[in-house]
Amino acid sequence: MSAMRDELHSLVDQLPEDQVPPVLALVRENIAASRRREGATLTLERIRERMRGVTGVDEELDRLRDGSRG
Repeated sequence: MSAMRDELHSLVDQLPEDQVPPVLALVRENIAASRRREGATLTLERIRERMRGVTGVDEELDRLRDGSRG
């Protein structure tokens, strides 16, 4: 296990039991967000591959990926 993971385990072990659930919720939320980002990236790449050669598609997908999401 990496040093950072060891440190996380050590810190969680030091928390009072009632403070562990919020920490776990934060970690779970971060994992879910990471998976959503990975899924969106894969979807854009699949679309890009299917639309290869169509004028303007790459630029539009880049704009959608990098632009503001509100």
